[in-house]
Amino acid sequence: MTDKAVDLGEIRGDWDFHSRYAANAMEQTLKRVNKLWRSLKRAAPKSGQVPVSGPVMDEFIEACRQTRALCDDFPLLEEARPLKRPRKKKSKARRKARQ
Repeated sequence: MTDKAVDLGEIRGDWDFHSRYAANAMEQTLKRVNKLWRSLKRAAPKSGQVPVSGPVMDEFIEACRQTRALCDDFPLLEEARPLKRPRKKKSKARRKARQ
């Protein structure tokens, strides 16, 4: 993540778009993590192990870091979520009592 402060006003402007964007980015990153993990398991030197170095492990570590960075976006989205105004519904008992 960058050190630049996030303008929550921009997120509030189109919260649904940003929410879907963050969810899609997380989904794609998790798919990448799982694909790389399967590759590491196939290249295992022994059963129950994975290679601890190499280009695939480096990619896997980077994908895990990206997943962690995306996790930071969800609390920001919660903080920027627009308030829903509850609808006031009058119950039948209230309406009958007033009549």
